[in-house]
Amino acid sequence: MYENHQAAPVTIGLVDPLELDLFALTNLFNSQPGLSVVGTASTGEAGVQMLTEKRPVIAVVEIDLKDRSGFDLASELAMKQRDTRVIFYSAVMPDIFIEQALRSKAAGYVLKTDSLNSLLAAVREVSAGRPYFSEEIRQKLVLDPNNGQMKTSFDAPLGRLSDRQIEVLRNLAFGMSVKDVARKMHISVKSVDSHKYRIMQSLEIHDRVDLARFAIREGLVSAS
Repeated sequence: MYENHQAAPVTIGLVDPLELDLFALTNLFNSQPGLSVVGTASTGEAGVQMLTEKRPVIAVVEIDLKDRSGFDLASELAMKQRDTRVIFYSAVMPDIFIEQALRSKAAGYVLKTDSLNSLLAAVREVSAGRPYFSEEIRQKLVLDPNNGQMKTSFDAPLGRLSDRQIEVLRNLAFGMSVKDVARKMHISVKSVDSHKYRIMQSLEIHDRVDLARFAIREGLVSAS
């Protein structure tokens, strides 16, 4: 007798600070055959907990979270469990974000300005074991002949900084005090000061105003 063995759905976890985006993406994915949203979170801390517990096949993660960056979330998730493949979903693509996405071994990077079909295609491709990047991002990537991995086709001035230093720089450029940055990132004031000193040394910048201007120029923060 013939038995219809239906494939298990591709499970998805969503991390985005906007409740409206979480609602819209949940409805989008759940309306598609073979896809199922198993958890959502609006902060990085809650996102790591949800993704660690639910262990979805795919995590669709906004880079700009309230309490940490999506890259920081991806790094912690990789230490706790490697089953979930991360697709970054963001409205922006400064060069350093592309480089950080590759550093974090992301399986995909989709722009919020792309069509929803692009996001669906990303989930399908990544769940099948293939990477997926938006066309605008693919234009900035080349294949490294030494290891067969994708790499950026440019040199990002911020590339010499660690992910943690980039997050400190971004927060400072937004006008946050050292104490506020320490509170947000759950590190000591001394650590933030140390990162700030090393950032300025590495970039050869000597005051916060020039640091903010540099961050704006590199697309790390908006001028508005």
